[in-house]
Amino acid sequence: MTTLTADEHVSAPYRRVRFPERRTLVERRADGTLILRSATQPAPIVENSFVEFIPVWAESRGSMPAFCERDQAGNWRSVSWSKLWHQVRAVAASLLSLGLDQDHPLMLLSGNSIEEAVLLLAAEYVGIPTAPVSPAYSMLSRDFARVRGVAGLFPPAAVFVQSGARFERALAALELGAAPVIAVSDAAPGQLAWADLIATELSPERLAAVDAAHRATRMDDTVRVLFTSGSTGAPKAVRLTYRNFKTVAAYYAENLGWLRDSPPVFLDWLPWHHGLGGVLNLGRSVQFGATHYIDDGRPLPGLIERTVRNLREVSPTIFTSVPSAWAVLATELERDPVLARNLFSNVQYLGYGGASLPKDVWLRIQRVAARTVGERIVFSTGLACTETTGMGTYCGWPFAAIDNIGTPVPGSEVKLLPVDGGDGRYELRMRGSHVFAGYIGNPELTAAAFDEEGFFRLGDAVRLADPTDPAQGLLFAGRVVEDFKLMNGTWVRTGSVRLALIDQCAPLITDAVICGHDRDFLAALAWPNVAQCQRLAPELAGLDAAALAVHPVVVAALGERLRAQSAGGASLTVERVMLMAEPPSMDANEIADKGYVNQAVTRARRAPLIDQLYDAEPAPHVARIR
Repeated sequence: MTTLTADEHVSAPYRRVRFPERRTLVERRADGTLILRSATQPAPIVENSFVEFIPVWAESRGSMPAFCERDQAGNWRSVSWSKLWHQVRAVAASLLSLGLDQDHPLMLLSGNSIEEAVLLLAAEYVGIPTAPVSPAYSMLSRDFARVRGVAGLFPPAAVFVQSGARFERALAALELGAAPVIAVSDAAPGQLAWADLIATELSPERLAAVDAAHRATRMDDTVRVLFTSGSTGAPKAVRLTYRNFKTVAAYYAENLGWLRDSPPVFLDWLPWHHGLGGVLNLGRSVQFGATHYIDDGRPLPGLIERTVRNLREVSPTIFTSVPSAWAVLATELERDPVLARNLFSNVQYLGYGGASLPKDVWLRIQRVAARTVGERIVFSTGLACTETTGMGTYCGWPFAAIDNIGTPVPGSEVKLLPVDGGDGRYELRMRGSHVFAGYIGNPELTAAAFDEEGFFRLGDAVRLADPTDPAQGLLFAGRVVEDFKLMNGTWVRTGSVRLALIDQCAPLITDAVICGHDRDFLAALAWPNVAQCQRLAPELAGLDAAALAVHPVVVAALGERLRAQSAGGASLTVERVMLMAEPPSMDANEIADKGYVNQAVTRARRAPLIDQLYDAEPAPHVARIR
């Protein structure tokens, strides 16, 4: 195999991805609005949800591991496809015996695990709605306001936890009354032990009850309720139906049908209480009979190392993460040839979501891929949200710009409305059977979420990759709701400025919060890329984030990058940057589990730091243009 130098990555061929070719239909309206839809129809499938794919894999891949995760000793434990199918039916029978049904749902407080996979699929099979909740609401919160808030929106008839002891305080805060608690370990008196559920005897009577409940499910029944928060942090209960799930499965059958040819392997950390992890990635594994390794890492200091360890052992068919994780993984791939070879040897394509991928990160990863396997690897992404069941637009074209989110997938329809300002941006809205029907318990919010034609308002902005041909894809252009004005009335497009700043300061920062509302100029708070900052000088090796954030060498390096910005006027040029050691707080709603930083909430919470940024004589640790 030819070894390529760091600068030859652009000439390396792309590894072929078997995405089907599609044609995009474009409707132009007199007011400048565009309607985009795929000329391809969704694939016809008989399955009404992901769980219905399990029996065929239990038969044909019965002994193959379906789900794997680390045990307390750090070894992989697993459940096979045949055992998964048995446990799904046994647990389903137990849930029915507890009186759970469409009107009596199940809430899950703990994170991704083999047991949670079984439980979600068992409930899906017999028509019991499940409500997986972020573990942070129970484990990191002090007042449990959020977990009580979601329980108030969707009162559970039973609750599942991985550990009765670890979730004891959260369970007490919920005041469940007679609702049973299912615990995998440390079950308290009166709680149901998981071992008893999976040991339920599948008598003819129980199997008949399970089959009858399955046949009784209807397309508009609730299968999953996911909770998402806006800038206020108040939870919104998104109700997803079997129709939504079937639409995603039909899209997968058309887009990823080639995964059926041989058993795929996935390593994934994305949480199952979000659409990307809990519907798309979990559903994909079930639909295509994969071996799904549950990654116990996260894109956070102290946890990303676990992902690196797992990638040294698991060679995935597809690997998806968030940009903040890719920024750290780029450094690890550059210095660890074994890690790089294991990731790139079998992967068909890489994916990202939740935010835009900085160009520097993409370039560094492609250099390593070219050097390691002689090929570039396609980075695929799209635009969707929980309310669209994680499905919307998608781009898997090798030569597309890295911020190209593609065009509508089969079954999805996109409306583009010109945004005031004359900068070529459009507000994006979606319609289709993948879009949810409304928020539970909030009819006013539901009404405001849809326009007069039934398109869901995502709040995202895009540009056309080619203004003369919308079929060439859309470029993500930030969140419309995050934009603000400077003192002089000039609009600041926060998403574009943020991404440009990350690229300009690469690889020294991982993310940034753009500041300047009602100020004279733009500034930013940012988080350091610890490993890259440590490389600036020998004396920085071993320093932590707090020390690096104020070190003169790091501040000077940031200042140089700021001064190298292209002149773009006050609404584009960031004049000052201050690094922060404290990571974004999930409990304070500064960051979502999938890594997206909430700009407005972070600015409000860190207002004193913003005041320091705008001091007439800023502190020495504030990097600035002048």
